[in-house]
Amino acid sequence: MFQGKCHCGNVRLTIQKLTETGTSCTCSTCSRYASVWGYFTESEVQVEVGEHGITSYCHGDKMINFNHCTKCGCITHYTSVKSAPDARLAVNYRMFPVSSLQKIKVRLFDGADTWQYLN
Repeated sequence: MFQGKCHCGNVRLTIQKLTETGTSCTCSTCSRYASVWGYFTESEVQVEVGEHGITSYCHGDKMINFNHCTKCGCITHYTSVKSAPDARLAVNYRMFPVSSLQKIKVRLFDGADTWQYLN
């Protein structure tokens, strides 16, 4: 089991396993967040939110909500706008211990132009 949390600990993420790869995206939003995304389904991730709550930001094609802690501002995960049993939930591996991030290969995705992985 792997656990991540925002800086203040208000948002906690629990996953059973790491993905083999993480994605660093060059789109206008992700590149500013400097996130590394690990892709799961909603049922595979336990998200615990404390008293300060979370809020989200939705941009562009309005398909995903970037969720962040309202206290410390960390981008913890993103969710699909339309919830479904198999809906994608991406955790920001930057919220996990560095040792977890070192166990995966980080791939660069060109979300700004070509929509292809560059490595």
